[in-house]
Amino acid sequence: MAININIDNQLGLVYSFRIAGKERKLTYDDECALEIQRVELTVTKSLQNLDKMDEDEFNEMPVEDQLDFARDEYAEIRDAIIPFFDKYFGDNAGQEIYEYCHNSTRGLATIFGEINKYLDQTKIKSKSKK
Repeated sequence: MAININIDNQLGLVYSFRIAGKERKLTYDDECALEIQRVELTVTKSLQNLDKMDEDEFNEMPVEDQLDFARDEYAEIRDAIIPFFDKYFGDNAGQEIYEYCHNSTRGLATIFGEINKYLDQTKIKSKSKK
């Protein structure tokens, strides 16, 4: 007796997220995975740079210079995430999501992180028991 298993019905590669009051679909293919990796590396680097602000050399800088540094790092994060959202969720989706987060770069990064968390778990979905 043959056991028939339909793998096609079990793949979890197309996702639907509710973000900024809208349903947004994303197909998790190799191009998307590489783009996520690029954004992740950029965001991680910027966050590490912001963490450096606690070091003595940054504490010796004038406050305005420290703020300029932080503004530049926040801009770097937005400049990585917003185009990703535009590419995968449609034109102007990135700015729309950013504004929905009350223009919070940390909010924008949190949403990106949550999406990445779900995509990072991509595997064959287990069939529900009936």
